[in-house]
Amino acid sequence: MRIWRPVRARPDVWGPWITLAIGAGIAAVFVLVQLVIVYAGVLYRTRHGQPVSMPAVAASMGDNGLAFSIVTLASSITCCMLTWWAAKLRKSATAADYLGMRAVRAGRLLAWTGVAAGLMAVSDLAEPLLKNPQGPDFTLSLYRSADFIPLLWVAAVIAAPAFEELFFRGFLLQGLRYSRIGPVGAVVLTSLVWAASHGQYSHGEIVEIFVFGLFLGIARIRTGSIYTSFAMHAFVNMATLVQAAWMSGSH
Repeated sequence: MRIWRPVRARPDVWGPWITLAIGAGIAAVFVLVQLVIVYAGVLYRTRHGQPVSMPAVAASMGDNGLAFSIVTLASSITCCMLTWWAAKLRKSATAADYLGMRAVRAGRLLAWTGVAAGLMAVSDLAEPLLKNPQGPDFTLSLYRSADFIPLLWVAAVIAAPAFEELFFRGFLLQGLRYSRIGPVGAVVLTSLVWAASHGQYSHGEIVEIFVFGLFLGIARIRTGSIYTSFAMHAFVNMATLVQAAWMSGSH
């Protein structure tokens, strides 16, 4: 059985170097939006008699679920629009087609979501080996410090997966899979970059994220739809928040 579908010889996508350049620009905007919001938080606290530095606010982001939610929503929404615009600039294809926004059968969607559930089960079994037992659980810390839980759910289950899938498995993967590295190299490279962007987690958890990224890329190519990888990504984030909610209630 083939892992990859055959591809067109001359696809209507940006070349790999332009793809990487545009991707770097979007990533820079992503960071800039977050820095602007952190700076706004510093000004707000300073004007209300609570002087604090930007590094201190940034370092405490993992202990402030509300701030994390706001930063994630703002940066994700902004960069979703930028990614859509970058795809739309390639006038030989619609942005929706470029990013893989195609309908997928419910059966296939459920099957791939089941794969995501299986990966979570394996991750739980490997938890003693991969996770840092001395470090705090990032998601649990966010959940316990979130002043408005629904906002955290929207940010973590919808906004973050939407941007990351459009950007990594939509825009970047589409521009790289037709280059010399091919679809396999594109899936590996985008998974590496995606895992490296999650520096808030332990080394073992980053390895898990990389492996999950490989399956997201395979699902995206096999089904031809970004909705598949989004569903898998959203499911895992939702299940992680459910676990955090349960742990918070049990302590």
